[in-house]
Amino acid sequence: MKRYREITPHSGTSPSFGKAEIVNFVEQHFPDKSISILDVGPGRGAYCKLLQGQGYQSIDAVEIYLPYIEFFRLQRLYRRVVHANIINYRYDDYDLILFGDVVEHLAVPDAQLAIGYAKLHCKMVVVSVPYLSPQTGCQLDGSGDHRQPDLTRETFLERYKDFSVLIDNEYRGVFYWQSLGKR
Repeated sequence: MKRYREITPHSGTSPSFGKAEIVNFVEQHFPDKSISILDVGPGRGAYCKLLQGQGYQSIDAVEIYLPYIEFFRLQRLYRRVVHANIINYRYDDYDLILFGDVVEHLAVPDAQLAIGYAKLHCKMVVVSVPYLSPQTGCQLDGSGDHRQPDLTRETFLERYKDFSVLIDNEYRGVFYWQSLGKR
């Protein structure tokens, strides 16, 4: 396996806050374990591992940072892994799309575009973001920089319409959008 100097022990991780709640929420809303899931920006694959542990198997991933795909061997975890920028990646419908610690890495118009596209192609979108969190220089290609360091509950709900709060605290928020119609 190729080694990457820029990958540190914390690369591709996010705090555990909200992860158990997201898994419980998914189980409540999607008891049928055969649903299709897209994990955007999977990092090390934390959500995939948690959801597979509950019996979900049809999980794909889109990751912008090629070293993560290779170093964390994401192809071994996911049904399919695509190396792409979610801003211009086009995909078919999924039941659930997860944006776990991704939105803060996108400029507001780009994030709105990516989330808007997701809302047209799934039944539910779940987004987890840090609040008031500047970050630069953690990935060589710049994709790890935070382009929305000003996020709070209020700014998230203002920028991303029709989302509801699943759980939050002073440091992080988890939000969801659910389609009212059937796909």
